Formats: sequence, structure tokens, C-alpha cells
Amino acid sequence: MLMDVIKQGARARALGRPRDACPHPADSRERRAWYEGYDGSTWDFAERVPHPAVAGRDAASRDAAAGSAHT
Repeated sequence: MLMDVIKQGARARALGRPRDACPHPADSRERRAWYEGYDGSTWDFAERVPHPAVAGRDAASRDAAAGSAHT
């Protein structure tokens, strides 16, 4: 469903509609998705919340776990 909203945002831009023509409520996932399509960008990774199992770890152990997963 969000992919459809992203496509709607991209189509609105292609048709020359203004960015503030987004029909979705403020602070909604649909509004962010519409803007993602309109702007041609993706959501910032910094806005994502870590999984609860990882959130409790300190930065050093989290970095070590990430490093061992990529080797």
C-alpha cells in the first residue's frame, strides 16, 4: 500500500502539482511516503528505531556485532 502512495507522490510531481498538495494527514506514514515519492528520496536511516534486542546494548558491543556479521 505504501508503494502506491509513493507512486502517487511521484506522479504529482510529474504533473507539476505543488509539494504542499499532499492529501495525507500530518505526521502519518502515508504523508512521509508521499513526500518520498514526490522528492525522489528515501527515509533517513536515522529516523528508524533499532530493534529492542539491539537497543539495550552499548555502542561498542553493537559495533562489534555488526563487524563480525560482515566478515
